[in-house]
Amino acid sequence: MNLDSLTPVDHARRFGLLLASSLGTFVFVAAWMALGWNVVLAAVIGVAVGAAGFFPLRAVMRLFFPPPRFQKKVKPRSNSSKENSASTHF
Repeated sequence: MNLDSLTPVDHARRFGLLLASSLGTFVFVAAWMALGWNVVLAAVIGVAVGAAGFFPLRAVMRLFFPPPRFQKKVKPRSNSSKENSASTHF
């Protein structure tokens, strides 16, 4: 995986997924251990809270990782004889 190719939108999605899964796990453990619910019911509630929390958390993370406003324009290479010499090619 090329980490240099990640865009700010990718970072927002990954952090949103990280936070949503942490929230779902916290709700699962809290419902199971603290509230004394059945483990299956607590797991379903935890998954539902994590899945529902992903989209708002991703939107919040996009505020922290905004997409770039301006793209750098790459200058095309000229076909001069100096650039096409054997010493510049690797």
